[in-house]
Amino acid sequence: MNTMKHLIIIFVAIFANSCSSSSTHDSHTIKQDLQPIVATILAETGAPAVSIYVRSDSFANFSLVMGLADLNEETPIQNEQPFRIGSLSKSFTAAAVLKLVERGQIDLDAPITNYLGLVNGYLPLSDVTVRQAMNMSSGLPAYLDIPYLTGTILPNPEQSYSPEELLQHGFDSSPTLLSIPGDEFSYTNTNYILLGMLIEEVAGLSYREYLKQEFITPLGLDNTTVALTDEHPDNLVRGYYDYNEDDDYEDWTEMNMSYVWSAGCLISTAEDIAKWMENLAKGNLFSLERQTDLFEGHTIVEGVDYTAGILIDDGFAIGHNGTVIGYHADAWYNPDLDVTVAVLSNTNAPLLDDNRDPTREIVEAVFELISSSVLGESAKITH
Repeated sequence: MNTMKHLIIIFVAIFANSCSSSSTHDSHTIKQDLQPIVATILAETGAPAVSIYVRSDSFANFSLVMGLADLNEETPIQNEQPFRIGSLSKSFTAAAVLKLVERGQIDLDAPITNYLGLVNGYLPLSDVTVRQAMNMSSGLPAYLDIPYLTGTILPNPEQSYSPEELLQHGFDSSPTLLSIPGDEFSYTNTNYILLGMLIEEVAGLSYREYLKQEFITPLGLDNTTVALTDEHPDNLVRGYYDYNEDDDYEDWTEMNMSYVWSAGCLISTAEDIAKWMENLAKGNLFSLERQTDLFEGHTIVEGVDYTAGILIDDGFAIGHNGTVIGYHADAWYNPDLDVTVAVLSNTNAPLLDDNRDPTREIVEAVFELISSSVLGESAKITH
């Protein structure tokens, strides 16, 4: 499908969904005001589609979808269609570790080798604690660097990888840690592949089964799937990326997700992820004793900490984003507004402007609209 035809369809959505704005405190008005903003973001960036879900105790929850779930078939996106959520999966992985901590099965400040041994014989691993892996201060080298992604992963999208294979690439890249554990923040999937292995070793269940047992089933996340390979629900929104740089999208839906495993393999809907992030960010999933482990982490910059698979941003919200090839997502809970917003998209690099982040922009727009409505103009969220 060419870019011009795509743009025509998006502009039709703008015309169809544009509504007059008002500031009445109700979900219907917020949704009306949001529609033209979302349509403009899609038109300006070239993102094929988004699915949005907003949860708030102040007014009725609502969803909004816009764009195309399948560019080839020109199929409009539907409510409750799932997307790959990328690194939002890390919040599930870290929460699973904290459940094992809560039960006394893991000590966050013990070396991770106490439970896993020297994975692949990598000696520096003995200096890394579970907590340091969880808050990205381990100093471990990244396995998913650009050369590995473009030279190995993307040319072979259906290839399956074991966690050990992924880690070996990272370990081979550096015989020593990149920084003293606990000293520096460095975001890398290596940490969360190790945490996935830790969960399986300590829980005695597969990563998939443990997440289902502890969170997916109890919370009623019926449209959330732990997709470890190229498996996916039949109604998965198609994922797009311009890998060939020919100004047209290619379909990357069928990628084998073992390349990110416990660092990014989950599939979900905006509604499920909003429910998940609200429960997680409010501390509903853990005892009082574990709240410190959930909310206190490693400082990235002043006012922003990385904790248990979530970011605590004092000037914005609590949550995370997520990217895998073909998909991008954001889910955030704003404690001042008591509002959670999840936005899922079916491209990780918008065709018309890949310097913009459509899902983050939409989250910010929702918070601004609700802030203006609930708290008044003088209390708008600042970014």
